[in-house]
Amino acid sequence: MSSPDLSLIGNALLENRDGVAVIGSVIAGEAIPAAEEMSARISPATGAPLFVGGDATDAPVEAAVAAARTSFLTGAWGKATGRDRARVLARTAQLLDERSEEMARLLVAETGKPIREARGEVGAAVNAFEYFSGLARDINGRTLRDVGENVFAFTLREPAGVAGLIVPFNFPLGILGQKLPPALAAGCTVVIKPSPLTPLTALAVAGMLYEAGLEPGALSVVIAEGVAGATMVSHPHTDVISFTGSTTTGRHIAARAGTNRLKRVALEAGGKTPVIVTANADLDSTVEGLLFASFFNQGQVCVAGSRIMADRSIADELTQRLAARAAQIRLGDPSDEATEMGPLISQQHFDGVLASIGKATGEGATLVVGGEAATIDGTDATPYLRPTVLAADSDTNYAVREEFFGPVTTVQTFDGLGEVLDRANDQVFGLAASVWTQDVDEAFDLTLALNTGTVWINGSTDAFPEIPLGGRRDSGYGAEFGREGMEFFTENKTVQLRRGARQTWYDR
Repeated sequence: MSSPDLSLIGNALLENRDGVAVIGSVIAGEAIPAAEEMSARISPATGAPLFVGGDATDAPVEAAVAAARTSFLTGAWGKATGRDRARVLARTAQLLDERSEEMARLLVAETGKPIREARGEVGAAVNAFEYFSGLARDINGRTLRDVGENVFAFTLREPAGVAGLIVPFNFPLGILGQKLPPALAAGCTVVIKPSPLTPLTALAVAGMLYEAGLEPGALSVVIAEGVAGATMVSHPHTDVISFTGSTTTGRHIAARAGTNRLKRVALEAGGKTPVIVTANADLDSTVEGLLFASFFNQGQVCVAGSRIMADRSIADELTQRLAARAAQIRLGDPSDEATEMGPLISQQHFDGVLASIGKATGEGATLVVGGEAATIDGTDATPYLRPTVLAADSDTNYAVREEFFGPVTTVQTFDGLGEVLDRANDQVFGLAASVWTQDVDEAFDLTLALNTGTVWINGSTDAFPEIPLGGRRDSGYGAEFGREGMEFFTENKTVQLRRGARQTWYDR
C-alpha cells in the first residue's frame, strides 16, 4: 500500500519523527503540540505507525472554544452573510472534489476501509457541502398577521453560537459532512473533536475551508482523548453539541451538557437495525442487499443490518444463501481495487467483536459461517475478521440485543407480521429498520408500525443530505441532514410588532 499524502493536513503536520508524522491540534488555523502526547496510531490498513500526536489531556479545548467565541461575537464569520457562507462551502466542495483521490487514500490509511468505499465517502462529503452551501442562503422564519388585533409577528432563525462536533471513527469524513456544513451554513463557529483514531481527514477538510476563505478562528480541530470531549460538552461557552457514537457515551454527554449551563444536544447513538424479510421478498435482490447492509464498512455502521428477521417459509434458504455469499467476500489490502472488505479499525476493537461472537454462541446462537480471524497475504495488518452469520432463536440472545459494530449479522425466524412487529419494536434502540417485500401494502403497513427514526423499503444504509436522519429511545434524538439538520444549529427568535395605540391592560 502506498503512503497517504500527508501534505493534505497542512499546518497540522508539525514534524517527521523517524519517518512517522507528528501532528497537533489545529486551533484557529495554527497547529499546537500536545501537552501530553498520545501513543502512536497504528494504521489498520498496514499494521505500521501512521502518525504520532494528539493530546492525552483537554488542554486544546479552552483555546479552541475561545477562538470560536471571538469569531462568532466580533469576527468576520459572525458578520458573514448567507451569500458569504455559501461561497465558502461551495468552494470547499470544489476543493474536496478536486482532491478526492488523495482524500480517499487518506481515509484508507486511517480507517482500513476498501478504496472503493472510501471514494464513496468522499463523494458523500462533497455532496453535503454542495447541498448546505445552497441552504446557507435560505434560512428563514415565519410571519403571522392574525395573532391579535393590530399585532404583526414574525420569527427569525439566528445562529446558535459555538458548535461542538464529536465525530466517530467509522465514517470520519462522511459523518463530518453531516455536521460541519450545516453548522457553518447556519452561521455557527465550530470546534471539531474527531476520533483520535481517525483525525487526518478532519484536519484536511479544515485546511480546505481555510483555503476557501473561512476565517481561521471560526474553526478548530482538537485531536485529543475523550476527556477533551467531556470538557467541550460542559464548557460554558459552547452553545450546541452534535455527537455520533455509542449509547453509553451519549448518556454521559446528555447528562454533562447541563452542568455549567443548559445547552441543546443532538445525539446519534447506538442501533440494532431490525431487517424484516417477508415471504413476498425477491430473494435474489434481498440476499445481495443484506450482504451490503451487514458487511459494508466491515459492519462498523450504526444502521448495519445486524438483526435479520425472516419469514419461516424462506428463512432457511435465505440463511444458507447469505452465508454462501458472505464466505465469498474478498478480504484484502484495502488499497487494492478488488478488495471488498478490509480490517476493523483496531486490534482492540477486533478483540471485542470476536469476544461478542463467543458470548452469543455461548448463549445458544449457532455459528453459520465466519467468526474467526483471517490472515491476509502481503500485509502486517491483523484486525481482519471473516464475515460472520449467526442464527438465533431467542430474542434475549446477546447477538439479538447488542450492537457488535463489526461484520456480524444474525438471522431469526418469525410467523406472522403482527409477531415480527412486536419483536422488532421490543428493543431499547430506535435508529433504523428495513423492510424487504414486493407487496406494497405489506411494505407500508410494516413501515408505519415500526418505531424507528428511519425505515428503508427494499434498501438499507443510504443517506442523502436532503433527508433528515435521527433516532429514538437509546439511539438518541435530534436530526442530522435535511433542513432540520441545519436548523438544529439555529435559535428561534419571536418578534411582535404592535401598530397603533396600545390598549390598557384592563381593555384587552
